[in-house]
Parts: sequence; structure tokens; C-alpha cells
Amino acid sequence: MKIRSLSHSGVTVSNFQASVKWYYEMFGLMLIDEQTLSKEQANELHNLYGVKNTKVRLGFLRAPKGGVVEIFEFTPSLPETKTIWNKPGITHITFDVKNVPKWYGRLSKKGVDFFSEPQKTGVNEWVFLKDPDGNLVELIDLKSNYFIIRFLGGIAGRIMAKGKFKKYYE
Repeated sequence: MKIRSLSHSGVTVSNFQASVKWYYEMFGLMLIDEQTLSKEQANELHNLYGVKNTKVRLGFLRAPKGGVVEIFEFTPSLPETKTIWNKPGITHITFDVKNVPKWYGRLSKKGVDFFSEPQKTGVNEWVFLKDPDGNLVELIDLKSNYFIIRFLGGIAGRIMAKGKFKKYYE
């Protein structure tokens, strides 16, 4: 058996409505589903969410070519925490874009908080920003690597698993 693809990333937000609007205005993501779990339902999922007596509102925001960001709002909310990169866990979500400097300029004019100016690693251009809740979002232009990953990635992965990266699969 094998997976079909990566389905979505989840992000906790403090204001559901404001986040839907922000992700739409900044990146064109559209809300395609919304659900609310009652406090009783959330209590049954205490081992998953780590909260009790909290209502959970969630929604799925679809990107133009199908990627999805799932947003979660907890009421009442928990104290704010900071993402720490040097411990296990999810650190950020990434949007595949063209022309990172142009995105940087456009979003900077809208008051988006960036960590730096656009960077370049190999042929890839990228930059990190924060959403209104401080969640980390990366914009990346893979340039020619986009086609390699999208169309040849499966073949390349199988070849590398038998060669250069064989030690990871033994």
C-alpha cells in the first residue's frame, strides 16, 4: 500500500473568521468546509486536543491547485506558545509560488511581518512570514526543481533509495 499524496496541514488560529479572510486576501485560499465540535465532543477527544470543556471550530481552506490548510479555533483558547524549531514537531506550512520577490513586495505593502528579505538556496527562492497568530508560513519558488519534484520525484525517490540514501531504508 502507498499514500496518494499529502492531504493538508493544520494550523491553530485565535480568530476563525479573521483567519479565513486573511488566508483568502493574502493567498486566495477559499473556505470549503466548516465544522464545530461541541465541548462534549472535544472532551471525548481530550487525548488528541489536550483540552477539556473547549469548543473546537475547524475549517478547510483550499489553495488554487488543491492543497488544503485546516484551521482550528479553540474556545476558550489556550495561552499563546511559540514555535520552537529545535524540538520535534511541525514548524511551518509552505505555499508553492512563482516570483518570491514579487510576493514579498505585495504582502509587505499589506503589512505582513517577514523574518527577512527573500533568500536563495541553490535555484530555490524562499521567504518566511507570520500569519496573524504568529504561525510560520513559507513562500517558495522551486524554479526548475518544481518539475523535477512534481513529475520525476517518485522515480528519483526510488533510485535514491537504492543508491545514495540506501542506508535509511536498511
